[in-house]
Amino acid sequence: MKSWYYDSAYRYTMTDNLQPAIRQSSQARRPDGNPKADRSRYYILGHASHLVDTARMLGGEIVAVEARFLERFGASCWFVSIDFADGSLGHLDLTIGIRDDFEEGFRVYGENGSVQGQMFLPWFHKSSIVECFSASDRVFRRPLGEDAYTYKLQLEGFADTVLHEEPLRGADIDDGVAAMRAMVAIARSVESGRRTALADVAGGV
Repeated sequence: MKSWYYDSAYRYTMTDNLQPAIRQSSQARRPDGNPKADRSRYYILGHASHLVDTARMLGGEIVAVEARFLERFGASCWFVSIDFADGSLGHLDLTIGIRDDFEEGFRVYGENGSVQGQMFLPWFHKSSIVECFSASDRVFRRPLGEDAYTYKLQLEGFADTVLHEEPLRGADIDDGVAAMRAMVAIARSVESGRRTALADVAGGV
């Protein structure tokens, strides 16, 4: 399984054209400190979570990671080799500040076929392009996904769980804890230069 997440150096221009104008109160209060003061920590918390979630959804539980980090010309890059609980291998590529368009995607190769996906900047509310290949009939299949307003769908799903006791379709608290543990392991692996088991880490990113 391979997954990548490339945030564009121009993404704020894109989102400024998509989001409502922000009006701030002169009496607005914020927590102490600057969350962006440690850029590496900020990027892992803000962006690696998406990669980890995708990897866990498609490949199952992650048991260990081995990460490398490089920063050049204002761009930050993490290459992360991952071991899944079932023995499968994976690779995560997180690069922030590419001089290109935003891009997120994945590829999965299995015994009976493969799946590939391309996701767009979520604020566009555009459906992902996902294509599945079946080795049994040698046919590719691609769903339309016409209802692609992800934030609305997440809220509706959560409301259905709370109000109508329907099964939770999104991530739960255990998924959140597992994602945080994976991000901490990535940070520890970068620091140590070694393969790091998720079960052995503690503390924050």
